[in-house]
Amino acid sequence: MTTHQYINSSSSFRLVYFLVIGSLVVWSAEGGHRKEQARDRIVKLPGQPRNVKFSQYSGYITVEAKAGRALFYWLTEAPAKSRPEKKPLVLWLNGGPGCSSIAYGASEEVGPFRVREDGKSLRLNPYAWNQEANLLFLDSPAGVGFSYSNTSSDIYTAGDKRTAEDAYTFLMKWLERFPNYKHRPFYIAGESYAGHYIPELSQVIVHRNEGVKNPVLNFKGFLVSPNSLNMPYISFITLIPSFTFL
Repeated sequence: MTTHQYINSSSSFRLVYFLVIGSLVVWSAEGGHRKEQARDRIVKLPGQPRNVKFSQYSGYITVEAKAGRALFYWLTEAPAKSRPEKKPLVLWLNGGPGCSSIAYGASEEVGPFRVREDGKSLRLNPYAWNQEANLLFLDSPAGVGFSYSNTSSDIYTAGDKRTAEDAYTFLMKWLERFPNYKHRPFYIAGESYAGHYIPELSQVIVHRNEGVKNPVLNFKGFLVSPNSLNMPYISFITLIPSFTFL
């Protein structure tokens, strides 16, 4: 074998090697998020009616490993017949501060289920927002609902800014678990003290997306009840492509 042939063979081997390694990395990442989705998949809730035509997921995303802060979510997708892959993603936040988005927003306001009078079974909510969008309910900040922190002081030192940063971290990590929602039109909605949370989080997203041509978090706007809005953020609203009052 000539030197030229040896170099070509060696280069070809390295190319094949890197292609194989690259494919394994991609395959591992693909398999990783699919396993995480499968782990979070809700097959059936206790007392759930039979005629449920949409997919549900719930689980935890760690937002601060050192402190052990993790936020709990519940995703209720749009019905299969309405092509959920074409629907936007809406993050719902309740306020309080201290009100669970699962206990209130999902269970008593815009979620797909209502608890029947027997306290054991569920019925479908005909006015659920997931008929028009994929709904992501988030218990935020840590210490609210099912969200937690392993650092006790977190409960007493939480503030709007850290809540916004944790929510942003949650969203970016959640999109790694659900990459099918990357670049999807994204909105934030809520009421009560979420009138503070939502503008803070919106501002973080807008600033992080500056200069990014095709952001994975494709933020389009937010919706919040008028009497809930934190007024100092009125001037910031002009930075958001769309804004709607409920």
